[in-house]
Amino acid sequence: MNKVMDKLKEKAKANKRIILFLSGISLIGLIFGSIFITIISKTDQNLVQSYIENFINNIQNGKLNYVDAIKNTLVSHLSFSSVIWILGISIIGIPIVLFLYFTKSFMIGFSIASFILKYKFKGVLYAVIYIFPHHLINLIVFTLLTIYSIKFSYYLLNSIIKKKTIHLKSLMNPYLSVLVIVVITLLITSLYETFAVPYFLKQLLHVVK
Repeated sequence: MNKVMDKLKEKAKANKRIILFLSGISLIGLIFGSIFITIISKTDQNLVQSYIENFINNIQNGKLNYVDAIKNTLVSHLSFSSVIWILGISIIGIPIVLFLYFTKSFMIGFSIASFILKYKFKGVLYAVIYIFPHHLINLIVFTLLTIYSIKFSYYLLNSIIKKKTIHLKSLMNPYLSVLVIVVITLLITSLYETFAVPYFLKQLLHVVK
């Protein structure tokens, strides 16, 4: 266990700059997402609030379709991670990957602000259950995948510019390993999001009127 932690610390130290850079993008995304709900039109705000209200009502009345929910969640998460991974093996993937990473943080901020706008103080409690811990775990694994995707793309671009030969196998093996870790993590968090989150929200609804 200590060896694993030491290895993780070494990896984090080696990628300190890119981690700080992505943390900055994530923070900006959260802030922009939180603000965005307040500047869109009243009609769009009503649509968002109506969606949230229907979601809460379906949980309260036990009308959620769990099969569709798990399918949609898995498709959303796995397709997103697959796109980031594929972009990493292209020489033009870095800006697109950074934009996609920004959108994930943006949506978290948007979701939190939407719950608060609809339910005020209760919305804070709803948002905490809706976001924590699965969306934060997802953001961490997406950060990991984004780091490897950017580095892979950079190595390819650098090898073309400087006309250097790269050992593709030595790059691809850890890149594939990261994808496997991300997919397994997303499977677990998707199950939590689909089944645990509605349960905890329903329990909270009984307590907070």
